[in-house]
Amino acid sequence: MTGEPRRHVLVVGAQCTDMGDLARLEEAAEGLHTVLTDPALGGCTARPGDHGSLLVSDTLEPDDVRKAVYEAVRRAKADSAVLVVALLGHGFTPPQQTDLHYMVAQSTTQSTMSAVNVRQLLAVAADEPGVEGVIALIDTCHAAGAAPDAGGIAGGVRAGRTRLSVLTASASDQAARGMRLTFALIDVLREGLNGAGAMVFADTRLTEELRGRIVGQVVGRFEYDNDPFALDGLWLARNVRSANPGGGGVVGLVGRQDLEEAVTLWRANVRLPERLTLGELDDLHRFAQRGKIEGPTDSRWQARVIEMVGTLLECARTVTLLNKVLAEVLTSDLLREARQLSGLPHEAEGTELLRDLVEYAALRARKLHTPPWQAPARLLAALAHLSEADDVIPRLRPWAQEHGVVTAFNDALTEFAQLRRQGELRLVLSLAGALTDWPEEVDAWLVGSGERLPVHERFRCESADRPGVGRAMGRALAWARGRLPDPEQLVHVDVAAPVHLLARWHPEEAKVGRHLLGVNSTVVVRWSGRMDPAEENAEMNDAARRALRRMTACGAVPVEWIDATVLGDRQGLEQSLMTGRYDTAVGIDHHPETLQDVLEELLPYAPIILWPRPEARAGDGTLRALVDQHWHSLPNGFAPAYRHRWAREHAGCVTCLGEVRAVWHDEAWLEFCRPFENRVVAGLEEEV
Repeated sequence: MTGEPRRHVLVVGAQCTDMGDLARLEEAAEGLHTVLTDPALGGCTARPGDHGSLLVSDTLEPDDVRKAVYEAVRRAKADSAVLVVALLGHGFTPPQQTDLHYMVAQSTTQSTMSAVNVRQLLAVAADEPGVEGVIALIDTCHAAGAAPDAGGIAGGVRAGRTRLSVLTASASDQAARGMRLTFALIDVLREGLNGAGAMVFADTRLTEELRGRIVGQVVGRFEYDNDPFALDGLWLARNVRSANPGGGGVVGLVGRQDLEEAVTLWRANVRLPERLTLGELDDLHRFAQRGKIEGPTDSRWQARVIEMVGTLLECARTVTLLNKVLAEVLTSDLLREARQLSGLPHEAEGTELLRDLVEYAALRARKLHTPPWQAPARLLAALAHLSEADDVIPRLRPWAQEHGVVTAFNDALTEFAQLRRQGELRLVLSLAGALTDWPEEVDAWLVGSGERLPVHERFRCESADRPGVGRAMGRALAWARGRLPDPEQLVHVDVAAPVHLLARWHPEEAKVGRHLLGVNSTVVVRWSGRMDPAEENAEMNDAARRALRRMTACGAVPVEWIDATVLGDRQGLEQSLMTGRYDTAVGIDHHPETLQDVLEELLPYAPIILWPRPEARAGDGTLRALVDQHWHSLPNGFAPAYRHRWAREHAGCVTCLGEVRAVWHDEAWLEFCRPFENRVVAGLEEEV
């Protein structure tokens, strides 16, 4: 087989007391782990728990590192997988020797037993039978000392029939600083590499690119390849700049995985072409449809191959149809929004969005006892709905007729139209009058009810405290619902509050009648400061509008993460804010003790701010991974996450989206704020 085997990863970041803390170690380890476990990039399997794929600590012992590597090797062996190992931190070489020793909490340069011999560790990992190959990324001082002796590998139990690729941050007599190799590598893998083909390898091309980005250190590499039976090249990541990422052709990663499995179980030792074209799929289809085929075969899997190839051919035709019908409106953002609307998971997104979404819907999203093309029908309906073009639905309905899913297609269109109507209808609740504590009144505006201007009403709080505000909000909800004709439903509620409440209050947990607000409503939290008719307010909101447009055009998740080091340098942070660095979405990777002060500083600049709850585990990359995974479902995706957090099954969980808090200002909110910018407050308060 030429397909990609499973891939495992272990990223270790160890602080050393004797050498002093590395300020950006955790950031580097988490960022590298995120890239290597991204299905569209490194493609490695992320593992949580006691034997997780990310190990960052200031209390590690040598055995902790060795056991973590051995466990990763064991898992790679069980899956016949490639293993990527990254060691980040401090390292030293003993006098008169070049063997690199990786330093942990209590390591000293006077004791090799207090550290881990990297050269031996990598040689043992590469020599383990069943492991498809080992890629090592070493970002320490004296990193070149990690490269094992080729003769030693050749004398192992595999007699040298193995593969090992080592990328090092510095020469064996040289220091490495600031995690430069790791950060440069993260950037290269995210940006892609010109001229590197579909995959990025730890080869001359990558080394030259890294050397051009890193000053003061000699980036090096070691490569050993003596396995004639290897299934695939020892690649580090998929190349996002390749004209043919992920293998290319008309078949994506999901389709290739399923097809390879079926072909292997049908006829062992059959190799698929690296790039599957329509012609090659047609040939395979005709070949599989023959009656009796010579050689050992399994008729059950022969039928599966016929079905699989037929589905992939139909997916390719569907992609061609959509490219034609949606030629004027098809964008990456539209596809991601359609993925979310149709209910496909985040992992359905691949390197070629349209192809991979159609493929995933056809192969992985089918539910038991439903028509095979029902999930693709929902995807096509979502695309038609979001395109807002009058001729798209009539041009796609013949596809639904041909595949026997007209009802599913029409049902989805009806559902999406109702969701849009619900999304346009919003209740805005403002607590802007809370100057130091809780407000005495709650202002409410009903937006999208068909009135020329949003209808406004003010509700006095029985008491200026949390329960009093909750009861006032409940009366506002009853008022708004009373203005709506049956069967209109009010689902979306925006709650705008000043900073001191945003830092300590969760509006969706306000008790409004019998339930919490977030039980029956999708709550989005806003900052009431953007409604303030101050002189600079219009400038602030115009800057946010420009930032949101840039974010929409960005294919990657546009979140700029800041840590305690950044927040600790208030002068530097203020300079960065004034010069426009943090003007899109800002993620705080921990819960600051001075959260209110931090929000007050950031909110006038960034339209979106995210941070974890106080009890959430910070510093292990979980928060960033969650935001990356769910980005295109936000902010509405927070509502079901918070509801799940209230469920009994959530007890003890600290790794779900419900642990993320956010203040979110989208274009709809900024449009609502526009009359305040022009000081036309009377217009918004006007009642019909």
